[in-house]
Amino acid sequence: MKTGTGFLRRAFALLLCFLLLIPPVASVAAGNGKQNVDVNRSDSLSRLFRDKPEFCLFCGRLHTGFAGALTHFFHDVAYFFCGIVGRYPAEGRMVFTLETLSIGADEPFYFIHAGDTHVGFIDERDAGDERLMETAKRREGDWPAALRTLDDLCVKAKELDAMIVHTGDLIDFVSEKNLDYARDFTAHNDVFACAGNHEYHVYIWDDGEDAPRRERVAEKVQSAFTNDIRFSARVEHGVKFIAVDNSFHTVEQWQADRFKEELADGMPAVLALHVPVYAPDIFEFQMTKLDYPHPAWLMAVPEELMAEYNYEQQWIDEQKANDATKEFYDLIVNAPNLKAILVGHDHANFVSQVTPTLKQYMVACDQGQIFFVN
Repeated sequence: MKTGTGFLRRAFALLLCFLLLIPPVASVAAGNGKQNVDVNRSDSLSRLFRDKPEFCLFCGRLHTGFAGALTHFFHDVAYFFCGIVGRYPAEGRMVFTLETLSIGADEPFYFIHAGDTHVGFIDERDAGDERLMETAKRREGDWPAALRTLDDLCVKAKELDAMIVHTGDLIDFVSEKNLDYARDFTAHNDVFACAGNHEYHVYIWDDGEDAPRRERVAEKVQSAFTNDIRFSARVEHGVKFIAVDNSFHTVEQWQADRFKEELADGMPAVLALHVPVYAPDIFEFQMTKLDYPHPAWLMAVPEELMAEYNYEQQWIDEQKANDATKEFYDLIVNAPNLKAILVGHDHANFVSQVTPTLKQYMVACDQGQIFFVN
């Protein structure tokens, strides 16, 4: 569907909403396994007119062809009613939790931590790349509601006037369509992001993770973000947020050096990473939570513990800490002004105690951690 027809479809949906789909939407409003995600009503209704006619906010899927256009029309009507009653389909919605950080902010404020949204789409601009088309086909069923959870995140951030700290894997693989979505997300929201490993994946899992692979697409990917996803720092209400790209389980020396410089002023700091840092509790969690052989998917795991890994040697070798990573880890565990670490990568919610005074918050794909900072 073109932009014009997408707009008209939504306009007709709004005009006919009182004649169509009252019974099915009423059942959504009544409960039936659904939940209220507490999004702002007026904002959610206005999103029907956004220029993304191929994305369905009601079911979180793509609709194509004539039958798809009809389905999308009826779903638009359903979504309109959901906005009126303030209740939305539960499946594929983002769920929010609330944490408090008492770390000496100049004044109280909110931010939201999210990650691993894995937006994964492709269009005709990449049609000539058969391997990429095959990748997209393999992955299309893995994240059917990625854009809908991302949309919920945007609405909640606007409701709270909150910065979004995104800890990587915003996109599932590098395609023109995915970068368009990333560009739209970062341009229309206050987003502070670090890179995830999927920000640099093209065909996914076929050629390892290393600097040459990253450099092939780094400039293109960076153009979709408003901050430097390899290393950035910004101050909000007397709290310094630092984003560092450790997406391949290691950092480089220049990143460790800049991190040390950013910590030197003693300002309370929050660190955003994609890969969680090693701590005994999260190591145990990672090694026991999955029912297949795997590494712990952590940064700076002691090599003697890596002997427990039953996995491809290539991935184990790539996760071994280099000297810069060891220095970076030492800075983390010995910095008195580092107050929290935000991470993703492992698609689960877990709060890790890195040191007696430092917690690490890992967030799942469909979760948003709201932090009240004072």
